[in-house]
Amino acid sequence: MAKFLKPNHIKNFINRYIYQSVSEMIQPSSKKSYEQAVAKLNSLQTNAAVLERAKQDKDRTAALNVPQTEKYLQRLGILHFDLDKLNIIHVSGTKGKGSTCAFTEAILRCHNLKTGFYSSPHLISVRERIRINGQPLSKNKFADYFWEVFEKLDNSKEHPTDLPAYFKFLTVMAFYVFLKEEVNVAVIEVGIGGQFDCTNVIRQPVVCGITSLGLDHTSILGDTVEKIAWHKAGIMKPGAPAFTVVQPESAVDILQDRAFERETEVHFVPPLEAYRWFPYPPHLGLYGEVQKLNASLALQLTRYWLKWHSSGSAIAGCEPFRLPWKSALGLRAAKWPGRCQTVRKGNLFYLLDGAHTVESLTECSIWFSKTSKILTESADALREKILKVLVFNATGDRSPKLLLSCLVEHDWDYVILTTNVLVPDQSCSSDITNFQVSRESQLRRLEQNKVAWMELQNTEPAKSSTLVFEYISDVLSWISEKERNGHFEQIQVLVTGSLHLVGGLLSGIQPDITEEDESGSFKILKSHYKHLWDLRENSSPGTP
Repeated sequence: MAKFLKPNHIKNFINRYIYQSVSEMIQPSSKKSYEQAVAKLNSLQTNAAVLERAKQDKDRTAALNVPQTEKYLQRLGILHFDLDKLNIIHVSGTKGKGSTCAFTEAILRCHNLKTGFYSSPHLISVRERIRINGQPLSKNKFADYFWEVFEKLDNSKEHPTDLPAYFKFLTVMAFYVFLKEEVNVAVIEVGIGGQFDCTNVIRQPVVCGITSLGLDHTSILGDTVEKIAWHKAGIMKPGAPAFTVVQPESAVDILQDRAFERETEVHFVPPLEAYRWFPYPPHLGLYGEVQKLNASLALQLTRYWLKWHSSGSAIAGCEPFRLPWKSALGLRAAKWPGRCQTVRKGNLFYLLDGAHTVESLTECSIWFSKTSKILTESADALREKILKVLVFNATGDRSPKLLLSCLVEHDWDYVILTTNVLVPDQSCSSDITNFQVSRESQLRRLEQNKVAWMELQNTEPAKSSTLVFEYISDVLSWISEKERNGHFEQIQVLVTGSLHLVGGLLSGIQPDITEEDESGSFKILKSHYKHLWDLRENSSPGTP
């Protein structure tokens, strides 16, 4: 005998079916993949032609960045007092922004705080830009958050093109993620400049940092250090002290004047050697003399933030101090890929540094000399069996001749000039797809780099062979061929001149982000630092 559903059962079934159908309509984000998210995000990139027109009208268009960012945040239900809850550390500068933020985030994480970290650009995956507790968002979490933000903004459009461009979208998304994740502190790296940067929507940071200043992005920020300093100091806010490193004399007055205008103070951090490290050795997780400046800045930023967070009171001045063990551990634990990074593939060593200013490339040259010497000695081989290759690209308004002059002293066997494009016809769902630079402009720039290198070579007998490849994949194929058939004891490849070049090459040799699980070794290191600290605290008063 057939069984029939009662009327109330039918009603419940229909209601449940309708609910599920409507839920699927209004919550499609879980049905869309990470690759779809990246493709949609890439569609928000400003194309090369529009970007060039914007540069011609830079002052008017740049001034719209902050109010537009405010508008998009409001459409997500995020107001200024919501951003204040993130307890933000805001960092601008020409060189060392990312490294300073990496030190700062690592120190705060070692103080058992839940951290958010927003940076740019990314090397391999866009997920690197938005980190929680030092880790990029997972693909699933990035996709979920992306579609939540995109759909809210898309559904509230005032006109068909009323969506934020690529960097602006990610800035808005980062704030959205950090609020949803309820971080204790957000470390925010400025994109370009400061005054008109999207991140300057922040009105009440806890503290600000300004790293080393120099000439970069001159077509946007101006052609003097003074003009650039004015832009970088634009992140200063009333009541939030600013800390900075030793600066060019021409920039110091600008920073102090801007601090006065903004009703705050600017403090110059001491050298790293002035801090009291005992009982643990001064050890930084990031290589290079310049990192000492960035580490000192991070120490002052975190010391101020921690004092403010614990008591609400401020610290006067900017003096060296005895490092708490958690801060010393943070400096050692900090990582920032693509900066003085070595990747080994058998007897092939990629030395990666995204340096793109004269100052940073000078540091890169010193790092390469030291690292190359160590690698050569470890190979126990004759110089003739060591192949040294430079892979270089300079982009934007940077002078290739000035940058390459920092590297001309080395005995390169080959100098390879290329673009930042990994492969022809790169997928629109690739994390490193860039629509902002046309193929024609990339090839034009490639020729300029070649001319600059040949001019430098003409000043002395040419020692190296010069090769030009349009795609990074062609560079990697050439290197692989040399590795297979060259019978070299060791191949050393320095990749520099552009962070995007470094990112493209990393995508070719290790396409997935591999966040190393160092929980075990980190726990041992943490226990060791705490033990040294306890010994110091329990020692007799006469112990140094």
